[in-house]
Amino acid sequence: AAAAAAEGDEPVKYSSVGQSVVNLVKNIVGAGMLSLPSGVAAFSGSPSALVPAVALTVLFGLLSAYGFVLIADACNRTGKSTYQDAWASLVSPGSKWLPAFACFANAAVGCICFSMILGDCLSLVLSPLGLPIAVAGRNSVMVALTLVVLFPLCRLRSLAPLAKFSVLGNLSNVYICFFILIRLFDGAYALGGPLVAAAPVAPKFVAAAGSAWSTAAHPGVTVLLSMLGTAFLAHYNAATFYSQLAPDASGRRDERFMQVSVLGFSVAAVILCIVMYGGFATFGSSSAGLILNSYAAKDGLAIVARLCVVASLITSYPMVFFSVREQFCDGLGDRGRELWASRPDAVTVGLLGAITAVALRLTNLGKVAGFAGAVFGIYLIYIAPPLMALRALQRNIGEQPKGWKRTAGAVVQVMLIPLGIALSAVGTYQVLMK
Repeated sequence: AAAAAAEGDEPVKYSSVGQSVVNLVKNIVGAGMLSLPSGVAAFSGSPSALVPAVALTVLFGLLSAYGFVLIADACNRTGKSTYQDAWASLVSPGSKWLPAFACFANAAVGCICFSMILGDCLSLVLSPLGLPIAVAGRNSVMVALTLVVLFPLCRLRSLAPLAKFSVLGNLSNVYICFFILIRLFDGAYALGGPLVAAAPVAPKFVAAAGSAWSTAAHPGVTVLLSMLGTAFLAHYNAATFYSQLAPDASGRRDERFMQVSVLGFSVAAVILCIVMYGGFATFGSSSAGLILNSYAAKDGLAIVARLCVVASLITSYPMVFFSVREQFCDGLGDRGRELWASRPDAVTVGLLGAITAVALRLTNLGKVAGFAGAVFGIYLIYIAPPLMALRALQRNIGEQPKGWKRTAGAVVQVMLIPLGIALSAVGTYQVLMK
């Protein structure tokens, strides 16, 4: 990895299991969770629709975690430290560019989106203060945030020092969960509630015509499926999490990485389910695309929740940026690794500056971000990992499971590939229909 090349100057710090779990949860959980209630509203206005919705969220969390573990397993079997190098060793050296570009594209688009959202959110927060546009405008805020906050975080060389910032981001997400549950159970937005009249749109519910599971037969369920397909995306950083995880006494990382994956994806799934359940159960089919927009502007707890979104995005940014930087340096080969080793700050400034410049020029990246997730994100989660695992099995690389475990693993891996292709098609369709 690019970071490894610089170890002579500043050794990369290994992460403990706890640090890795905290970082992984923060890497997975972002502003995307706030769109899940609208994904349920797309196919039903009945609270019973939450039964299949929660079940689907748990299922996609399990499948995403499995793909995450398969990437680390591929790195372990090949002795490689990057996604693309493991792919090249197991599948095809000639197509090494495919996972490299997929990781770079997803991470770069993610960083651009983060910068745009942060600029918009903070400028809105500052607008009541009456400050001049030159100080509180979207572009000014974005540049200042990049220089003062994002650059110091992005110039770090490993994930371990980010754990303390990830704790802040995760606490922000916990607050959002508690806020949504409080507003669900205190009845503030229920019929006759004290805040329902101030809400942008009144909550709306309809009775289900059949069973809870029958609600998922509506074609609109594809909207939720396209969201859940990439809701747990952190796979562009899987190799980094694995290579920077502190090994156990025997020098192995596989069991520790399994713990990180199980805990990280489980916590992320709980957070996503709470936001989806609480948001939809409060507003039903009126749930906004960003659920916090459904709450009244004068709702004090909602104001704090919006500030928590800013904190969550800021702490997510450097982990996504790490993948951009690694793919960029690895893509340049030896020249890139030498550049990173000799002038790491210049590399960080150049990439961060380019991302910010693009974010300053754009106001809507919806279709590009959606397409990147539908094509490259799905490939990284559901298609590439099982392909690498099946090739390792076919070529008998590394220690392989035996008996029914070998057969069951191969069956699941084979099934993931067409699932990924189908999810990619559904996601692309949803992007084109917007």
